[in-house]
Amino acid sequence: MEDSKLRKENIVWTTSEDYSYIPVINLFDSYNDFEMDYYRMALLGYLYKVLDMEKLFEYLSIHLQKTKLKNEFLKMVELYLDDCFGAEVIKDRPGVSDYRNKFYDKVIKKYEKKTELSVEQELEYVYVSRIKGNFVKCRNVTEDLVNTLRYKRGIKDIDTLINDLNAVFLKYFYANYRSNLKNANYESYLKSGDKENNNNKIDNNKEFDRTRLNFSMRKKHVRDMKHSDLIGDFSIESAEFTKNISEDEKIVDERINDNKARQKLSSNQKIKSMIETRFGESIFPDYYTNGLEKEICTGIHNGIKIHFTEGKFISGKHDKFYSNAINIQREKNLEYYKENELLFRRSINELREILGKKLLLDEEDEFEFTNNGKLIPSKIWKSKYLNDDKIFIKNNQNEIGSISVDILLDASSSQMEREEYVSSQAFIIAEALTSLNIPTRVTGFCNFFNYLVLTQYRDYNDPRAYNNRLFNYKIAGSNRDGLAIKLISRQMDLLEKENKVLIVLSDGKPNDKINLGITGLLNVEGQDYEDEVAVKDTAQEIFNAKLRDKYVLGIFTGEDEDLEIEKKIYGKDFAYIKNIERFSHIIGFFITQVVF
Repeated sequence: MEDSKLRKENIVWTTSEDYSYIPVINLFDSYNDFEMDYYRMALLGYLYKVLDMEKLFEYLSIHLQKTKLKNEFLKMVELYLDDCFGAEVIKDRPGVSDYRNKFYDKVIKKYEKKTELSVEQELEYVYVSRIKGNFVKCRNVTEDLVNTLRYKRGIKDIDTLINDLNAVFLKYFYANYRSNLKNANYESYLKSGDKENNNNKIDNNKEFDRTRLNFSMRKKHVRDMKHSDLIGDFSIESAEFTKNISEDEKIVDERINDNKARQKLSSNQKIKSMIETRFGESIFPDYYTNGLEKEICTGIHNGIKIHFTEGKFISGKHDKFYSNAINIQREKNLEYYKENELLFRRSINELREILGKKLLLDEEDEFEFTNNGKLIPSKIWKSKYLNDDKIFIKNNQNEIGSISVDILLDASSSQMEREEYVSSQAFIIAEALTSLNIPTRVTGFCNFFNYLVLTQYRDYNDPRAYNNRLFNYKIAGSNRDGLAIKLISRQMDLLEKENKVLIVLSDGKPNDKINLGITGLLNVEGQDYEDEVAVKDTAQEIFNAKLRDKYVLGIFTGEDEDLEIEKKIYGKDFAYIKNIERFSHIIGFFITQVVF
């Protein structure tokens, strides 16, 4: 059930070219058939792209309370949206055409031999039959309603569409109990019966008050801004959240099959340009990242490109929508931190105190004799006569320089609705560490098509004030945890530090499905990264990092049902911190245990 939901959401996100909302997939019926659901979700994604869906949901949340035929009304809405925008989604995504035809064929095959149909089934059967040019026998009221819908069809703006829906609602579905209007709704028609079509019965004992779409605790699903006019004719992000969509289930656009090598080069250039306008310019020259790709992007990561950024944009080359979205999210992150600042400040102080007790030794233990450091002339004789090389004195406080910490943040769309929490957690750790002058680097990672995008919020030797940049944390795209960990681990090898700690804040769901089949004209390199393959690869890279003398801790930021995956990846070295008041103690305990 959950896999199906995630797959549907992913199709909606990819078709709408936007990952920044939670789609209301229950607006459309579920068919428990991949091809049928695929078409419906592709249509829904297109609606999110071109309509102000929040207005539609506001309308439905009010008017569904005024009819007992809730699901029947939703079916009518579904059919009307299909009639208005079905052809348009095919223009936008030509590969959807086959799925639409299969959808219609399966509907007809499903109902053509049935003698008893529910209201929803009859509406759908008659509508699809009209589309296919067939005539089927039905209740007069059903035929009237379908004819009304088809008469009003055509591309609509949201206000016109709602007006049309409202006219149909008032005529056929409005539960008006005044006697002079009692026969003006669909329920009355159905209860009074249709003498011409007595063979088609309806279960009038159905529990009318239930609906598949529940608005009782509805959140705001769509933000106020729209940006469909700022995006090209291809999908913005590689797919995430999905489980396996096999090769024979993918939509194939025939135009993609020609000149693949040329298109891949062109696609990489287009994607890189998009990344620079959305995430910022690269902090490294091409020759450096090209070398990294040859070294790091092997095996299942072959074909993946790398983009390092600090979130700084080239003058005149940035996407105003995305820079706006980062600023909006920054305000939300800061607001969340300020609302809980007393608690978070206490956590910072506690973590600093726990680490400080280990790092800063008592005065009597502050100095020791070693074979390097400051020469003590009075001890030279020991070297000559006793072969004792410990004729130098060293201040243990200098040992603080032998530790470095990397914090790696999963910045993919699966962290949606947790951005404020994750940014505050990262800030607590970074603030405590840098207050002790421990070199600390913080990097966020996500995948955008076949690019791994790493956003560096602070580097090891940056001033402590740079910690505030962590509130720029904004999710996007999907995630190849294994590749990100592999890359950061290799970079950590270059540090001349005795103790290297890697802390990964992730939800335990490595998932990067590059090719959904509905990415327009872009033909990208890279293999899909999902399911057990992704989990095993991430676990292997954690193991490899430990073999290369890194101390790795996973901080779980996901849902309970994904906890087992986190355990598979990190083994015993992970923390699931439900109570933020224990956060500093758990992090401090881990660092002191593994390092000292």
